[in-house]
Amino acid sequence: MTDTNNWTLSAPWVWVPHYLEEDNQPGRYFLFRKAFPWTPPSSTAEHQECLVHVSADSRYRLFVNGQSVSFGPCKSYPGKWYYETVDIRPYLVEGENVVSARVLRYSSIKAGSSSIVSSPLPGFMVYSTVENIPVFTDVTWRCQEQQSVRIVPHAEWNFLLGPPFMANNERVEEDPGLRGWQEGGYDDSAWDSAVVQTNSVKMMPIVSYWQLSPRPIPPLPETPCRFDSVAKSDGVIAADEWQSLLSDDQPVVIPAGETVQVDLSVDSLLTAFISLAFSGGAGAHITLLYAECYEKDLGVETAPFPMPRAKSNRADTSGRLYGPRDYYTVTSGQDSHLFEPFWFRCFRYVQLAITTGPNHPLTLTHISLRETSYPLDTQTTLHTGDPELTRMWEISLRTLRNCRHETFEDCPFYEQNQFASDSRLQMLFGYQLSRDDRLARKTLEEFHASRTANGLIVAQYPTGLPLTQIPQFSLYFVFMVHDHMRYFADGSVVRRYLGTIDGILEYFAQHLTGTGLVGRFEPTTWPFVDWVQEWFVPGQIFASCMPPAYHTTGAATINSLLYALALTHAAELCEFARRGDTAAEYRARTAGLRDAVNRHCRRATTPEEGGVLYTDGPGVDQFSQHTQIFAILTETVTGQAAQDLLRRCLALAPNPSATDTTTTTSSSSSLADTTSPRLAQASYAMKFYLFRAAEKTGLYAEVFHTLLQPWRQMMALNLTTWAEDEVNARSDCHGWSACPVNEIVEGVFGVRAVVVNSLSAAGEGGVREGVSVRIEPDPSLVGRADGVFCTPAGRIGVRWDREAGDGKVEVRAVGDFRGDVEVFVRGRRVGGELRGGQVVKI
Repeated sequence: MTDTNNWTLSAPWVWVPHYLEEDNQPGRYFLFRKAFPWTPPSSTAEHQECLVHVSADSRYRLFVNGQSVSFGPCKSYPGKWYYETVDIRPYLVEGENVVSARVLRYSSIKAGSSSIVSSPLPGFMVYSTVENIPVFTDVTWRCQEQQSVRIVPHAEWNFLLGPPFMANNERVEEDPGLRGWQEGGYDDSAWDSAVVQTNSVKMMPIVSYWQLSPRPIPPLPETPCRFDSVAKSDGVIAADEWQSLLSDDQPVVIPAGETVQVDLSVDSLLTAFISLAFSGGAGAHITLLYAECYEKDLGVETAPFPMPRAKSNRADTSGRLYGPRDYYTVTSGQDSHLFEPFWFRCFRYVQLAITTGPNHPLTLTHISLRETSYPLDTQTTLHTGDPELTRMWEISLRTLRNCRHETFEDCPFYEQNQFASDSRLQMLFGYQLSRDDRLARKTLEEFHASRTANGLIVAQYPTGLPLTQIPQFSLYFVFMVHDHMRYFADGSVVRRYLGTIDGILEYFAQHLTGTGLVGRFEPTTWPFVDWVQEWFVPGQIFASCMPPAYHTTGAATINSLLYALALTHAAELCEFARRGDTAAEYRARTAGLRDAVNRHCRRATTPEEGGVLYTDGPGVDQFSQHTQIFAILTETVTGQAAQDLLRRCLALAPNPSATDTTTTTSSSSSLADTTSPRLAQASYAMKFYLFRAAEKTGLYAEVFHTLLQPWRQMMALNLTTWAEDEVNARSDCHGWSACPVNEIVEGVFGVRAVVVNSLSAAGEGGVREGVSVRIEPDPSLVGRADGVFCTPAGRIGVRWDREAGDGKVEVRAVGDFRGDVEVFVRGRRVGGELRGGQVVKI
């Protein structure tokens, strides 16, 4: 095997000759191929691997003799460029072989996909580790631009859907000259010879843009699946004919001169590659529209700006589908065609529209899907006697799966961006499902690498575009590292990122005002806190999503409290890393922030009014759940006062849409009414922290079922994944809303990781580091439950059945489990160390 550190320094990058990027296109496609003879080795080496390393700038799909073998490179960032390693031996045949690739190059100067990075230099690279497999990229490779495919430009984007973050929809005009280009016998004599691609200069110490590193996560599977049913059809083809095509591959013939339309559906929203196989049909036009659900018909197909949209029952097909489109034009009417967009799509419904030419029918022979997502080895399984909780669990897992590919994603349909706030929750929920933290470690490293000169991390990263910064999202990086410490106790991870954490916290320290509160951030930033109806400023998105007090007073209380909570977590990280002095400093900063909030933002009311409330800024009568929640979490208010505050936090401002079955984007929102006693409500994601406040005050069991109401409402609307928030009729799949995972694992079953602090544990036989497991189930929340949970020490089973009259809870070690397990009942420790097969009944 070739030494990795040596070959990466001289990796053979190539590209097409005469390439000009200044053409106003967000992305373009390029084809590469290499034909070579191959003779199988002797029988003694018959199963020898033939490994090749492959990468591209920006994306590629690699084929061997027409079969797809690799898709990449894994999303990366400047300074670390990933490559994949694939064994091509199973795909080689005796005689002529062809290795080929289709490469999507996103422009480095025009806005393309916001989550895919392009360097200033385009390139494609294949490196063989086996000498008799001559597939090194060099000038013997043949190449050409695939001009028959165009990325739909931003000028043609339907801005009714919001900003065009992904730029991956295609407009294709069939090119008969490319028939069989991935296979042997194809005549590529008209293609160009590849040229070597490098930025090196003789005698100059210039390093490559592509600092190659092996892919840190497994390849994403592409699992074959099918559409489930036909939602609607229009035209000469009946719905049952379409269904036979989907279920049994019975061909559908669309006569010449006809227009047909069919809406295909899957039972649950998913992310998948889509492929259409057909024949004939010269002159036909095919359009694929992808949608999450039917929604209110706005009377227009497209708009040059976002419009107020409304979604209701997601199983109701009486509305209209809105979404991005792919286009395909048939030119030759050859015996077989295949239309497969390069990137996967997210959908619950796909609208297929076909208009055939005046003289040629088109025969659809197959419509197939290949579902794709990060292959997390989910080891936590559970069943409860509460069908509602079980369904919430299943929807949460599906939501997380759809938002987890080569990065964590805010939403798979609109953006596929990795945001720090979203990722923190998705990573945490993943730890409760699996011991696989490879994607989480990749994420930590990416945000660490995004550090800017002012000490913050970039709010969404990796990114191919210089997007607006959100300062508060850097604080969620502190929570990310703390979560990883709690579940993995990896000192090397904590120590690696403490410098980044210090820089983040210092940024906020530099923004303290004379009141001791965090003040305004730079005017070029978006001080986003949450999607809250009362916080919207009409027509000014970057002045929205934060308490109005931020604009009027220059200080939003929530920013000081978020900073204080991050300081508390950072102090615990420093203690774990034996940085006691820094931990003490951070705790002192926290105390100062608590004091400032209590002096300037605490409003004492009469007992009849309910006690204390915290204002959203100094000297204003504006209130939100957010400020109350983080006042509790930071111990700015404690004891009975904290309990009273939480109860008031839930009693005030009942959600006005609690009985509404429609989610609407408002086009005429205004700032909060400062005379109203209501509290602005936390979104689905922020309700995770509301659950934590209930836990901290000891009121978790009392409010548990009440706090689940938003997820009940989504289930009543037949969502199959959790929506982004209650304000926007936008994303129907947002990973940050999968809070029920945490509440079922830690709240109901009481299974949680507890880091053994290296300082506090010292003194009894020396310093201890590691993670133990604390189990404190609450059978009062559900009468019957049985689950097996992935923990840092292995798998643990927890079960009870109050409905059968047995009040005992059984905790059991599963398989090779071995570790410290503290079992508690109502705060009293009743169990110690468990080993495989051991059972404790409480």
